[in-house]
Amino acid sequence: MRTGSMRVAEISLPAIRSNVRRIREVSGGHLIAVMKANGYGHGAAICARAALEAGATMIAVADIEEALALRAAGIEGPVLCWLHGLRADWRSAVEAGIEIGVSHLAQLDGVAEAAAGLGLTAAVQLKLDTGLSRNGAGVEEWPDLFARAAELQEAGSVRVRGIFSHLANAGDDRDRAQAARFDEAVALLRTAGIEPELIHLAASAATFTSPHLHYNTVRVGMSVFGYSPFADRTSADLGLTPAMTLRSEVVGLRSVPEGAGVSYGFNHVAQGDTTLALVPMGYADGLPRALNGAGATVAIAGRHCPIVGRIGMDQCIVDLGTLGRRVEVGDPVILFGDPATGVPPVEVWSELMRTINYEIVVGIGPRVLRVPVDEADEEASEDEAGVEAADHAADDPSVPVRASETSRSIDTPDDMHALGIALGRRLAAGDLVILTGPLGAGKTTFARGLGEGLGVRGPVTSPTFVLARTHPSLVGGAPLVHLDAYRLRDAAELDDLDLDFDGAVVVAEWGAGLIDTRESWIEIVIERPTGGATGSDDGDGGEDDDAADDADEAPVEPRTLTITGYGRRWADGVL
Repeated sequence: MRTGSMRVAEISLPAIRSNVRRIREVSGGHLIAVMKANGYGHGAAICARAALEAGATMIAVADIEEALALRAAGIEGPVLCWLHGLRADWRSAVEAGIEIGVSHLAQLDGVAEAAAGLGLTAAVQLKLDTGLSRNGAGVEEWPDLFARAAELQEAGSVRVRGIFSHLANAGDDRDRAQAARFDEAVALLRTAGIEPELIHLAASAATFTSPHLHYNTVRVGMSVFGYSPFADRTSADLGLTPAMTLRSEVVGLRSVPEGAGVSYGFNHVAQGDTTLALVPMGYADGLPRALNGAGATVAIAGRHCPIVGRIGMDQCIVDLGTLGRRVEVGDPVILFGDPATGVPPVEVWSELMRTINYEIVVGIGPRVLRVPVDEADEEASEDEAGVEAADHAADDPSVPVRASETSRSIDTPDDMHALGIALGRRLAAGDLVILTGPLGAGKTTFARGLGEGLGVRGPVTSPTFVLARTHPSLVGGAPLVHLDAYRLRDAAELDDLDLDFDGAVVVAEWGAGLIDTRESWIEIVIERPTGGATGSDDGDGGEDDDAADDADEAPVEPRTLTITGYGRRWADGVL
């Protein structure tokens, strides 16, 4: 979608609607869609409309100012807010028809007084602390709060619509203990003569794991936007679709020689002749400065390309390698989005930053234009992308089309090894596998498993200093050529190695951009948390690669593998 902005967060309205319907399917009751912090960075008004259209019972935000902003944006459905200071503007909230979550007797009386002055009845929900030790009425306040609420409801100044609390998500036993206290509160409220319409305790995590905590309503934030609240389960695992695609564009291209310093401090130096792309996204826009050198990638021309050099306030630099000959100024850059479309997921950033996906999306800066994208817009965007892809194909008709893509989460060294075995059993002479990932990501571990799956003579160790090793087959199959392209500057140097691409299975570490004119190949991008522990470097240019190969160089922290097949050979998938 063309907007004129160099920085765009496209927000998929079909994804929001689909996620709301999915959550309602799981919970079976009312759904309160939380839109605080500008819709978790997505644009509160944009997403609130879509959520209500899909069947959300009401919208929730943190404070009155956020609620009034939704009203000003034309959101007419029910809106709840629950975090208030001493100078809260009860009158404006009541006048705008906002439901107010009250945590203390003084707040309840303030709301009632404002409603009486306006000649209106204020809708309130009672906010309780059941063990989070945060906002909400403590157990010692409940009897007086409930009695006063019943009195004011009888007088007509307030209507108690709901009762709710927040879980600590500190484990099932503690969640159940909180639920038991919540049950006591609900029973006490009913004894006071109030029957609440909405009873809610579960947020995103409990909605998907604890049906016994659903009551008749769930109050969900992050999952509405398509993100998983769990470290070990993806959005796809939950049946959700990430709504935000963070886009920018190439605004400059620069060819640099080996040894050229890149960005402030020269903490990155080009390892060979390459092309650098300038992308106008920096830490003012939510691209964390600490991602510098962490292994984060962006998608350009269907490839995952690394961010290199220090990230600035307004811009960052991407190393295109030999892909640079097919990229032009103005070409789109996708920083993160739905991994099902072949782009990096936001969780890559959060894992590298050792934080949660919530913090990343909420931190997308105000210069980034939030653009709602509906079905027709998405089709147009896909058509535009298709035109751009066709243009590139016309420039270089030998480039195969991406045929299939999948993502895998790898938790242990054995898992990485086993995945390599599984792929090795599918490969035949003429197949090419390109492995991309930062130091210590586990590329050689994967290659070792692949060699085992092929049945070649081992051990398969890092070829860093010899550039390439050939491992003959022990079972009458194709040999394995294990290549480390880290020190190769271009495809010409690769040709000088005179490798048998047609008669062998070739696995190329650090090979992205060097081998891109074949009819088909597999590209595997391994992403790991920054500072992720490893037994040692896995031979990716380390100083003592023989020692590293003797040690356990495989990952001991989770990795995310994006496996992409190019060309007809992999049209039905790689694994």
